[in-house]
Amino acid sequence: MASSLLRSSCQQRTKYLRCITSIQPNNLQHVNRPTNRNRLGEAYQNSIATSSRCYSSALPIDAIKSSIKSSLLEQASKKDSPFWDEERTNSQTPLNGLNGHSRAVDLEQHLSDVSDDVDAPINKPDPLDEWYLESVSLGSMNGETSGIRLPEGVAPLDPHVNDPFFLSHADVNDISATIGNDLVGTDHPVLNSAARYFFNTEDGKGKGKQVRPVMVMLLSRAMMQMNSHLETSTPQLNHTLKSQRRLAEITEMIHTASLFHDDVIDDADTRRGQPAAHRAFGNKMAILAGDYLLARASIYLARLRNVDVVECMSTTIEHLVRGEVLQIKDSRTGVADMEGYLRKNFYKTASLMANSCKSAALLNHATPEVVDAAYRYGKHVGVAFQLIDDALDFEGSAASLGKPALADLNAGLSTAPVLFAAESHGDVLIPAMARKFKEAGDIDLALQCIQEADGVRRTKELAAVHAEMAMEAVVGALEASPFRDSLVHLASRVVDRSR
Repeated sequence: MASSLLRSSCQQRTKYLRCITSIQPNNLQHVNRPTNRNRLGEAYQNSIATSSRCYSSALPIDAIKSSIKSSLLEQASKKDSPFWDEERTNSQTPLNGLNGHSRAVDLEQHLSDVSDDVDAPINKPDPLDEWYLESVSLGSMNGETSGIRLPEGVAPLDPHVNDPFFLSHADVNDISATIGNDLVGTDHPVLNSAARYFFNTEDGKGKGKQVRPVMVMLLSRAMMQMNSHLETSTPQLNHTLKSQRRLAEITEMIHTASLFHDDVIDDADTRRGQPAAHRAFGNKMAILAGDYLLARASIYLARLRNVDVVECMSTTIEHLVRGEVLQIKDSRTGVADMEGYLRKNFYKTASLMANSCKSAALLNHATPEVVDAAYRYGKHVGVAFQLIDDALDFEGSAASLGKPALADLNAGLSTAPVLFAAESHGDVLIPAMARKFKEAGDIDLALQCIQEADGVRRTKELAAVHAEMAMEAVVGALEASPFRDSLVHLASRVVDRSR
């Protein structure tokens, strides 16, 4: 009897292991490729269904689900994951992406061009294969952070001539009020209050730095300086300005929606110096408010009547999800590599800046060279912006940051300063990273390693490298003007800030 039970147990265990192997993402042959929107969910549910047929009721179903979820998450977080790719079914020239920029095309002609296969993707993604990490050295400059080098031909900063926030003030000053009063109104009183939470604040704290709308409007103005036809055509000038202003509003709505969702996922207490939205309205209403903002942004995006811009800006919403998936993976393992971390930051922060700037160029019917330069400007400013946020988390205070200092470490996240420190202190730091700094003394250990490895200084240095890449992009593509120079000074200010 004992030998029979043992043999039965071994057979059941073998069946369990075979099922685990058979439902790995690479072996999900029975799952039809769904769209990006529901691919993870359908793959997960099909996997659970398969597992239910394989396992007896005596097996721990929660453990099975956890194993499947971890496996799918691991697959989705890979750079070349099939969850995010679409098979190219024709050889048409892509309309979006780093190397696929084009002028805005006639809507009717474009629809005719793609009518043979409505599922054919037109987005060519940025390969994200260069982060300039080799430009950041260990122990150089005696702990001093490198200063930003302005490109040749750029006028020095003048508060009344080429200051980015001075020049854009008339265009963006009331964007938050316009969004709160005109664009996100709803009949539901609680949803209405939640959706307007960061837009209608009496003290102005809720509206944030508005860097993204500033970038869009400055780029638009700089490109108008190059278009002599606009200067002589008042109706077209007014239409272009109105479209650019609406794009700036859409950009801020998408960004704000991501904050609603991020704060729920991270269980944050504060945002922009006030309680996070889910603390004020609850998790469900905060999620719904973020969804509602994305829906309203999508409506106004469609009304721009520009297919290239719609596709371009829609890509940023997918990237926000991809970035969050990567962060969830890192939070489960506790360990990230620097290139993977920067790629995650691109998806969560830089993609919206890059594609907003690119969309501004598309709305201006700019040349492919200018569209490409606009994308690169936004991308590198976005990377620099997040790197400085990483550094400030170790230097700032709750009052200056609008959120608690050391928030990332306390949340178990390993950001750029930690990852730089791990290069030379990996033997003691990586175990603490893996357990997400939860044991007593882990945070103090991380701070000591960061200080010894110049982690904060090297993070700022890498941010400066990307800021200079952004400057070179616009200086090389745009004609000299106060608006072009203000874009250069904006990139500099992103790095040289304390909040």
